[in-house]
Amino acid sequence: MAKLYSISQVSENSLLVKYNERFSTHLSVYIARCGNAVITHFGDKVLNTIPSYDALLVTFQPYLIDNFLQEVEDVLKPIPFEKNVTNGKVITIPTYYDLEVAEFLGEILDDTGYDLNELIHHHTAKPFFVYMIGFCPGFGYMGELPKQMQLPRRKVPQLKIPVGSVAIADFQTAIYPIEMPGGWHIIGRTPLKVFDAHRENPSLFKQGDLVQFEAISRSEFINIGGVI
Repeated sequence: MAKLYSISQVSENSLLVKYNERFSTHLSVYIARCGNAVITHFGDKVLNTIPSYDALLVTFQPYLIDNFLQEVEDVLKPIPFEKNVTNGKVITIPTYYDLEVAEFLGEILDDTGYDLNELIHHHTAKPFFVYMIGFCPGFGYMGELPKQMQLPRRKVPQLKIPVGSVAIADFQTAIYPIEMPGGWHIIGRTPLKVFDAHRENPSLFKQGDLVQFEAISRSEFINIGGVI
């Protein structure tokens, strides 16, 4: 049986664990378990663990561990790769889908062949799995979108995307946690704050969680605290 992962040193104090499996919900949960095991074992000696779709970057405090590649190998070896896993919590995201908060929504409807009600139906039909958090704090990569909604990233990125914007690109959907430039297609906006550095858990969701989008009206959006 082929080894599930390989470990390589990518800097004087960083390792990259590369998994030899196509990305999936099962692999994502396994990567999260690997990262948690490393943090539990090494404690404060770990500066950071950064999971992606099929890899885990581990960065240590410099000069504290002599052979951290072998030690990480020893930590990961006993962790089983299970295909029957339990996802994390389900987070409901109220979302206002409208041209008022999505400047190019008309183009998106043309490109997908949906009308607005159909787009809302397909984006809210079932929860999306959070594969990873990255790009910026609190930016969750979720999937997978129905085939008809899978659009390539915009050829010309928008220079300022409002906080809370709900977006799609390729097979993924996401929420912009801060105001920033971006190349994803904006289809709506949530009044919820998905990232807050002052909260005990700054990000509203984590790898392995499920996110259920729920359509709300303009008045509901404003009443919850949304800003047009």
